[in-house]
Amino acid sequence: MALVLPVTAALAICIGIVLFYCIYFKRRYFMLKYKIGKKSDRIWSPDDLFDVEKDTVSVEKGEKDFVILTFPDIQVWQPFRLGKKYVIYHTIMNAVKKTNPDMIVLLGDNAFYFSRQCYKKIVNIMEKVGLPWAPVFGNHDREGNADLEALGDIMMEGKHCLFRKGPRNVCGEGNYAVNIRQKGEIIHTLLFFDTGDAGFTYDEKKVRYLKATKEMKEKMPAYYATRIHEGEHKGEVLVGDYWGTFSYDQIQYYRWLLAGITEANDGKKPESTLFCHIALYEFNDAYFDWVEKGCDKRTGFGEINVKIGSAAISTGMFDAILAEGSTKNVIVGHEHENDLSLLYKGVRLSYAVKCGDECTTFAETINGGSTLTIDSEGRGINYTNVRLPLEGKRHYDKMLWYYAKQDEEEARKWAEIEAKEEDNV
Repeated sequence: MALVLPVTAALAICIGIVLFYCIYFKRRYFMLKYKIGKKSDRIWSPDDLFDVEKDTVSVEKGEKDFVILTFPDIQVWQPFRLGKKYVIYHTIMNAVKKTNPDMIVLLGDNAFYFSRQCYKKIVNIMEKVGLPWAPVFGNHDREGNADLEALGDIMMEGKHCLFRKGPRNVCGEGNYAVNIRQKGEIIHTLLFFDTGDAGFTYDEKKVRYLKATKEMKEKMPAYYATRIHEGEHKGEVLVGDYWGTFSYDQIQYYRWLLAGITEANDGKKPESTLFCHIALYEFNDAYFDWVEKGCDKRTGFGEINVKIGSAAISTGMFDAILAEGSTKNVIVGHEHENDLSLLYKGVRLSYAVKCGDECTTFAETINGGSTLTIDSEGRGINYTNVRLPLEGKRHYDKMLWYYAKQDEEEARKWAEIEAKEEDNV
């Protein structure tokens, strides 16, 4: 009899532990269970007739200037970090309060890993703000527990979401256009494109390398830090990298959209802005040109703390932009530590300020968003970086700090090797 109570208690504890882990692993399974969404029904051809109602979305502009607030690289991978206690939530709400925008744009890498749950939280936050909002996908969004079609389905449940999947036969997911209308006229067009992922390989003859000189170390330290230490290109820097970019069919679709919008707008081609996640190759050319001319503050502002992570070649999107003459702003994310904005050949190429403290060691100095202001004539008259102090509970990414320490050790090692090489000359 004396053993009954201890044995009963021990059995109860064991049963409790088993039930706890059953519930835990069942919940974990459903959280990680992969979701596949519905593909777009739209199949596009360059010969298709344009329909402004079916092929674009519209938002109305009032009498005052129209302010677009952008948030790149939220980069959250656990849904609870989007709660009201945390930095991301406060960054979004404080930026909205400070800038009083008319529309919000999410510039990709919004979530990964538990992407399905994170996207539902993001939709809830955007719907709480209550403004029209439009996203693009980045290179990490596809790494979670849902494909991009499923994430698109989640976003389109939002009453204020402007996202459209776009044609299924055009590269990427979520290539679409939003027209800003004033008194019925299209005064500005916002173009959203998916620049895809990584893994591209190129003909070495088409890839450009720069010599890593002392002048580069002084004027462009972020590039110098990526110098190649071994092999055929030792002592050089690869311009760009093996990231995604615009495909040729996307460029065709871009030009088709602008032609159709112009025709629907009584022959008047509106000014436009292009939003995508990964920088165009020409961001490099713009930066080199700006540095060469002495970093003129009249044409550029902001910081480059890491090398521009574009593709390693241009596929012709910037040439199409110049030929069309419509797009005056290209706004991107992807590099969490950059917020440089440059005017180059009549087009402003800008990195938006990263949103939140996930996946960055620069959260204390680069956190917030960026704004583009559209005036009554449809011109993008002002691009501004909005840096905000951190507020709310922090998330310290231990792995990120670990890799940063590794990078420091690697840089120190090669600095010692270079110093010895110079002594032997």
